[in-house]
Amino acid sequence: MSTSAGSQSRRREDDSAETNYESDIDTSIDFDEAAGIASFPSGTRYSIHDLDPGTKDAIVKALGTPSKLTLRGCSPREQGYVFLISETIDYHVRAPYGVGPFDGPSCSCRQDERSVGLQHPCRHTLWLCDQILSQLVPLPRDPYTWRIDGYTTKHGNVCDFISDFHFDVLADSLRCDVMAGESLKPRPCRIQTAREILATISGNPVDQYRLDLTGEAVGKRVVKEGDLEETIFRMLLENDSFFSYCLTSMRKYEPLNPRFRRFRDRANAALDAFDRYVKASDLERGELSENPQWCYKTFKDILEQIKAIIINLERELHSFDRRAAADTLVYILDQVVSRNEDHGTVHDENEGESHGEDQSTNEKINLYTKLVVESHHNFILDILDKLPPESTNHLLPVLSRIERAVAATNVPRSFLEKLGEIIARPRSASSRSGSEPAGSSRKRSNQDTDRHPKRIKHPFHET
Repeated sequence: MSTSAGSQSRRREDDSAETNYESDIDTSIDFDEAAGIASFPSGTRYSIHDLDPGTKDAIVKALGTPSKLTLRGCSPREQGYVFLISETIDYHVRAPYGVGPFDGPSCSCRQDERSVGLQHPCRHTLWLCDQILSQLVPLPRDPYTWRIDGYTTKHGNVCDFISDFHFDVLADSLRCDVMAGESLKPRPCRIQTAREILATISGNPVDQYRLDLTGEAVGKRVVKEGDLEETIFRMLLENDSFFSYCLTSMRKYEPLNPRFRRFRDRANAALDAFDRYVKASDLERGELSENPQWCYKTFKDILEQIKAIIINLERELHSFDRRAAADTLVYILDQVVSRNEDHGTVHDENEGESHGEDQSTNEKINLYTKLVVESHHNFILDILDKLPPESTNHLLPVLSRIERAVAATNVPRSFLEKLGEIIARPRSASSRSGSEPAGSSRKRSNQDTDRHPKRIKHPFHET
């Protein structure tokens, strides 16, 4: 197929932009020794001021060597978890839960210290604990203070929270495969994300793109002759660094934006769990740990974390990060609204106990009612309202459809009013723009024309 000179030129410009592009979402740790503050990839900051001199020196030494780390795999193991981190070589970090004589994380890079008790933190354990903590709690406004074992004084052992979060959901949020024996089997979430990357690059709808790419060929030879797309697909599943690099390069594509993609994946995990629960029999429900209460809490945690990123991130979000945040929020709202249906009953034995009663109570299961109708705030919308109007321009059709869907329900009036305000904001901004004096409009048009080639050449360098 022939390619025009214009498209070739644009491709060269895009390639140039990708070559020079340095993501602000990477795995490097920025340590300001003078201030005693370490800034991690998640945006969380940590202080070393309250540490004893020995631990402080160990952390300064650990963070003094610039490096980029990749999380390759994870697995439950005995009384804790094992994570496989790649740097120049592989290190195994053992992270036990509960209380014990060696309840701090330990790393294979310091095996000689095991015989003398608790290890001083290394950069691998510090980085891993930040990776896990950033999935569990909202981004803080102020730095956390480290303990001698590398955990924070506020949260303690981060692994104690994994069981409630659910290990498989954590693995997906970390974009980390669960290790089974010696082989790594890609998670369905990883397979879906790889398909979305390829579909987006090729300009095809995800639900219609290469349905034969299922991940079944993992473990076979990576290269498939005559099929470039499946070859790249296999590379995305088997090479963690390549997968991370590709995903980081997709920041301007809202559903794949790596800063907010993990929240969409967690929301999908909660939605899938909710759907499984309402379809299950009473006997099957008793075996499901991911019950409606877990789903409700997961959504609330997701929203708290997105809100914290919007408000507390030290560096202001880029325009396409803000669009991705809006896209994620509206996606969750749309999915919840679509589940406005009563399902079966919940047999809640604990509620009677909390009121000093012996009888149990029954409650209808309705995701929409619980999160939207019964909410004490405007679910999703209060956070969406914190983003500038242009962040939701591309979402107006979805928001209008949601408005029509909820108008006939018993949703609070404040929710409908806030939704109407958010929908009207971009239109109002557009009207104001259209009412500018002709001279001002022509002047802006000329300026935009002059700046356009620079935007195309360096789309990721805007600040």
